[in-house]
Amino acid sequence: MKLTVLGKWSPFAPPGGACPGYLIEADGARLLLDCGSGVVAALHRHTDSHALAGAVLSHLHPDHFSDVYQLFNALRFDRYPAPAAPPLPIYAPALAPDVLPAALPRPESRAEFLERFVFHSLEGGQGRIGPFAFRFVPTLHPEPCHAVEIQTGGRRLVYTADTGPSEGVEVLAAGADLLLSECTLLEGTEDLAVPLGHLTGRMAGALAARAGVRRLLLTHFFTPRHAVKESLAAAAKEFAQVSAVDEGSTYEV
Repeated sequence: MKLTVLGKWSPFAPPGGACPGYLIEADGARLLLDCGSGVVAALHRHTDSHALAGAVLSHLHPDHFSDVYQLFNALRFDRYPAPAAPPLPIYAPALAPDVLPAALPRPESRAEFLERFVFHSLEGGQGRIGPFAFRFVPTLHPEPCHAVEIQTGGRRLVYTADTGPSEGVEVLAAGADLLLSECTLLEGTEDLAVPLGHLTGRMAGALAARAGVRRLLLTHFFTPRHAVKESLAAAAKEFAQVSAVDEGSTYEV
């Protein structure tokens, strides 16, 4: 299983960057994990939208889903006038089939949006797309959000999505080959972790240590002035096998 980082910034994309989005590949299948601003353009540097087997949207904050409309357009027009591809399965919050089409102004567009995607609820706790088996657990975040376990070929990747300190996320991450953890807060702002539902680098490192994961990748950096090196150094004091992600880079799970 391979992870390619399409975007790592929040709450908006800086010049040349993108909000959270990740391409997961295994056994010839491709999965999109979150779809924030700029993600679809980044995705097209590696593959096209029609190559996706499906997608997962961790929650309905715009920095994690706003490019779903660009994905919709790519699936409609990238191979036009060829016949439309089969509907793309998306695991998302239960409200997604109501919330996401509502941004489109015409009833015909809303209907086509719901024909282009088949939504499955994260609240079901588990799922599967092609070779990828999923488990989902709620995180600590103001907007309902789910961490994601992706398992295939005996390898496990766990994505915290957006979360403050969460026992459920820690249990999900236990023994994972790779923990992709959010790292939004600057060091010294731990008091904001619970009210804002985010982690510092040190807190992400401590989570990885308690969960006994093999490797930690930090992502979801606060735009545009996140002290990434400071967060990485703080995480490394808690857990040695840690790196900060680079957009466009690919990591083996």
